[in-house]
Amino acid sequence: MKKSILAVLLLPFSAISNAADTPPDPSDLTQVNSFVYGTVDNDGTLKGIAGLAGQYTEGNSFLGLIEHSSATKANTIGKKDQNTRLRYFQVLDTGIDSLPQAGFSIDYMKGWKKTNGVGSDIVALGTIAKVTTPWESFTIFPNVAYVTGKAEANGLGSLSSLSSLSSLSIKGYQTNLFGSLSFGEAGQYMVFQPQWMDTNVGSKFEMRTAYGQPVSSDAKWWVEVAHSYTRITGDSKLKGLGTSNDNKFTLGVSYYF
Repeated sequence: MKKSILAVLLLPFSAISNAADTPPDPSDLTQVNSFVYGTVDNDGTLKGIAGLAGQYTEGNSFLGLIEHSSATKANTIGKKDQNTRLRYFQVLDTGIDSLPQAGFSIDYMKGWKKTNGVGSDIVALGTIAKVTTPWESFTIFPNVAYVTGKAEANGLGSLSSLSSLSSLSIKGYQTNLFGSLSFGEAGQYMVFQPQWMDTNVGSKFEMRTAYGQPVSSDAKWWVEVAHSYTRITGDSKLKGLGTSNDNKFTLGVSYYF
């Protein structure tokens, strides 16, 4: 099995000519299947995700994702939080046994000021690579990125518990580890995704684990249950970074084309 990450929705469909012939395998972080995915968590937050994946040429793969989440409960300013995220990964075959693929990543995170009280625009630009492990069913993709962006209050919220600043610049770095383990005859998988972000306004640690399996005979429909833990430190508790010491449980259903 190979391994699937992510894709950008607006890329040309001519780039995905090989995707339709590949059996879906969500544990595969290099597979080129397009998909749609919907989730709901224990706070009632709804998230919609659409992915498009493919190859520009043989050995030159792209994977991307566009997602939007919407809260169903009102926040402290009486509105429902809205957050958007875009991610794009492109990797090339290297011919190196210990590092068979390497490339770059773009990660854009936006918290909407009008609904969240505090808005944020954060971009992480980085490198990503596939590292060979002793086990064929277990793959890891380390990712290191430079983070830059800004946060703004809309007059109803403040940027930190210690300040009433209306605008703040953000700089720092982010590290991710995308790990995936496939097992079972039906295609069951587990994913492990720790993330660390350290910036001038605070730091964020997030750990996501998930289990998934197909629920249709043609492996087009999949279900996934996940848990994520988030811890935020520093003076600035930016809404765009999430909620500190937060445990979330998520149920998701995906369809692969």
